[in-house]
Amino acid sequence: MSIIYNISGFNMKILFINPSLRPGLEGHLYLPVGLGYVVTYVKEYGYDFDILDIDAGNYSNEYVENFIKKNKYDVICLGSIVTHYRWMKWCINTIKDYQQDSIVIVGNSVGGSIPEVLFQTTKVDIVIYGEAEITMTKILDAINYKKSYGEIVEPIVEIPHANKGYPSTIKGKGIDGIIYRAENGRIVNNGKRKAVKNIDDFPFPNWDLFDVETYLSAGKRMGASHSWYYKPEEAIPMPINLARGCVFKCTFCHYVFWHDPYRHRSAENVIAEIKQNQKKYNANFFNFWDELSFHKIKPAEKFVDKLIEADLKVHWTCSIRADLMGKDKDNHGKIIPRETRLNLAHKFVKAGCTSVGYSLESGNAEILKAMDKKVETHYFEEQVKICREAGLRTNTSLIIGYPQETKETIKETMLKLERLKVYPSAGFLLPLPETGMWDHAIKNGFIKDIDKYLISITERQDFSLNMSKMSEDELQSETTKWLARLNKTFGTGLDDKKLLKTGGEDEHSTHQEKIDKNQTTTETLNYGTQAGTMR
Repeated sequence: MSIIYNISGFNMKILFINPSLRPGLEGHLYLPVGLGYVVTYVKEYGYDFDILDIDAGNYSNEYVENFIKKNKYDVICLGSIVTHYRWMKWCINTIKDYQQDSIVIVGNSVGGSIPEVLFQTTKVDIVIYGEAEITMTKILDAINYKKSYGEIVEPIVEIPHANKGYPSTIKGKGIDGIIYRAENGRIVNNGKRKAVKNIDDFPFPNWDLFDVETYLSAGKRMGASHSWYYKPEEAIPMPINLARGCVFKCTFCHYVFWHDPYRHRSAENVIAEIKQNQKKYNANFFNFWDELSFHKIKPAEKFVDKLIEADLKVHWTCSIRADLMGKDKDNHGKIIPRETRLNLAHKFVKAGCTSVGYSLESGNAEILKAMDKKVETHYFEEQVKICREAGLRTNTSLIIGYPQETKETIKETMLKLERLKVYPSAGFLLPLPETGMWDHAIKNGFIKDIDKYLISITERQDFSLNMSKMSEDELQSETTKWLARLNKTFGTGLDDKKLLKTGGEDEHSTHQEKIDKNQTTTETLNYGTQAGTMR
């Protein structure tokens, strides 16, 4: 049976497609937060739609093609991250092969970061960039009531972009936050929509619109990161989005809210959603699904104090800046006592936090500067120590292969991790559109054919492009050599094929647990305080 959900409303056939980033790979099935927000908003607005959930159904491309062939829609909406471009290109063009008159709408970074490319390589009709909730309802209204999306601004103004070889979009006015294919064939860019200032105003994702039990069952099967606190069959994890965007613009990173200000939900609003999911789904573990959950001490402390006060009896994980608890001075040079930072870590634990993710990316100062990370390695080191002292597990990632990368810089990075006893989620530099490294790659001829490059990229652990002064073989072998050393030193137990592809967040988290449990007495996580509190 197909996993297709129908929500009733206006008399217009609409389909939302939830793609699968890693089809068939167990341990990578998560409720689609972005899509969840959009379809919930559209439902409350009153529109009918079906959802083809490829991820939950684990559908093959053949299945998807047959479904598109047999089921006609007026509007078909889909989106994904830009590393999924190859599949998105196939899907958009397949839709148009069988449903020429259907209006295809694409969102997320695969549309918003490369609209000039997408309009040339696919038959997409409309691209949404930035927040999609309000924009989507405006588009559906225009289609439903046969109104125009907008008009070209006169005199004609071309909007510059970095994607060489592709025509510029033309400045337009009308529905904000969209780029669309006009009747004359011109690609019209109406400009970005002003971001919603208070994201508490958005309704909580209504997971009843999806086959929520499929996702919750998957969470139980892959409950490795929750195993400190629950038996796998007892873990009921769910995602919650605390914030949109990031306050920083690292040169390797692109996200859907790139052009919008960083906004954080109130603790009260988040607590209300947690309680709702506790009541409806018996959820007991929450993944705060953000680019950046916390980056300043006072707001973070205020937030976790509210969680402590609420006494929710749940656990959670989040992403933080590498200097949240590791930086000993504020931006004005004022000392931040270690006691203050350690106290925050203890409050995280008391509030139910099991682990925090924050990225080292590189142990070399020159590379960190090139990344525009605005952190120093000793912040990371201090934060590891503080988190361990408080009883928080730490997860980190590496990006190998910046132009400044050498054998020596890789060694420098790995020795820091060896000393700290942290096994990283490592990957290679993957230049993404609208980032500093994308501009560098285009300008210096590393990417000559954008479409070909985008088709080739997948995961950051899969080597795609070498911009370092090392040879490709040297870069890869040096990376795996050091990961093998860390694996052996820590007794992590990874086989050679999983030194890079550790098995995803949950499995990687388990490996780090093994390491942390083997620390010296002073470094050991406080398992006695946390373990079993939910059993």
